[in-house]
Amino acid sequence: MKTIKGKILVVLAAFLLAGAAFALGTGVHLVANSTSAAPTLYSQDTITSIYNNATPAVVEINVTQTVNTGFGSSTQAALGSGFLIDTQGHILTNNHVVEGATSVQVALTNGNSVTGKVLGTDPVDDMAVVSIDPSAVSGITPLKLGDSSQVVPGQMAIAIGNPLGYTDSITVGIISGLNRSISGSNLRGMLQTDAAINPGNSGGPLLDDQGNVIGINTAAEIGATGADGMGFAIPSNLATKILPDLISGKTVSRPWLGISGAALTQANASTLKLSASKGVYIVQVVAGSPAESAGLKAGSANTDGTLVAGGDVITAVDGKAVASVDELSAYLSTKQVGDKVSLTVLRNGQSTTVQVTLGAWPANLTSGTTPQTPSIPTTPVYPRRGQGSNNGNNNGNSGN
Repeated sequence: MKTIKGKILVVLAAFLLAGAAFALGTGVHLVANSTSAAPTLYSQDTITSIYNNATPAVVEINVTQTVNTGFGSSTQAALGSGFLIDTQGHILTNNHVVEGATSVQVALTNGNSVTGKVLGTDPVDDMAVVSIDPSAVSGITPLKLGDSSQVVPGQMAIAIGNPLGYTDSITVGIISGLNRSISGSNLRGMLQTDAAINPGNSGGPLLDDQGNVIGINTAAEIGATGADGMGFAIPSNLATKILPDLISGKTVSRPWLGISGAALTQANASTLKLSASKGVYIVQVVAGSPAESAGLKAGSANTDGTLVAGGDVITAVDGKAVASVDELSAYLSTKQVGDKVSLTVLRNGQSTTVQVTLGAWPANLTSGTTPQTPSIPTTPVYPRRGQGSNNGNNNGNSGN
């Protein structure tokens, strides 16, 4: 597994720790993203109105976590954000905010603090639902989940949360990019924004100019090679897809293929003397994985990224052409554990079909692919600089 580069944003008292069904449950609000003309990029009236309307539904989540220090287990306090999605007391947040929690306290904007319970979790996609007493949120309007498929680069993006413990903080920017990936993790299809996202924003909402949730703030680039101002959010449509399972208390299981691969280009296809110029070149097949059981073959890659001949090239899945790891992952994420898929594979110059029965993400891979955070002392300071995210066109695990 590659070194984790993305930086997950949950504030720890001693240090930071990281740890999508298609019908919604009762009370969850969904709306389509507005197609009305976009306002001026920054309108004070628009921003303040969204802030005043949304903030009561944004909460601070304080947990006590049991963590493995390498010398045994210890207990520590952690802080993140979340937001109310219905009138039944259901709060959407990141899985890494509540992972390993032995206690959960939810602080509301009205000053009340209530005990929360973790219902369902999705460790792979880093989402979770926390439940609190519905009476505690009486009179508070839940946030509405918009249609993230309609999001475009350049549109307004508004983040609300509790960065470094500064409650009810708002930052404003734009959507900087779509379908981003955090290298070394299974977080793909992310929204990129330049709205400032810092430790403690994890689990909070990323809103559009209508105040609808288009993403769940999750990670940030923290200073790699001098680059700042790059935040990442899980698209709201993924949350919409898995909310019924989370609310019903399930741990969501993700389909797994079990390979690492690289996007084939014309240049490396020529070097490898391949007849295909697009596809996913397999550089690793995980032992015991569905890919190994199906007989998929791996080649390798040099340290400079050049590919070595000998690996299978996946050119299509169920007849749908794929040109990158992200495209393959995106398709597989629409499947369920136990589903069979048909891979079109180029092997030794010949096209062949390989049938694969998808497995479930192993627990050790699930936890190992959630990006970690740097240490932050109790006194608020900026996180240390470190490597961060990219656009997902490099090597990566394609099994979701």
